[in-house]
Amino acid sequence: MTTAGGVELTEVNSATMESKKIKGLYFCGEVLNIDGDTGGYNIQAAFSTGYCVAKNF
Repeated sequence: MTTAGGVELTEVNSATMESKKIKGLYFCGEVLNIDGDTGGYNIQAAFSTGYCVAKNF
């Protein structure tokens, strides 16, 4: 199983997770268009991107 859909990664600064279109808008977790197997990969992406947002907010 996989999950898909959400904000395209090309629209997000991967260093800060800030929107390239709207300054001050950050994305993390499953709101991003990341395709990954279930079983821990998606939660790791959520934790990692959430940490990145918190560090750069």
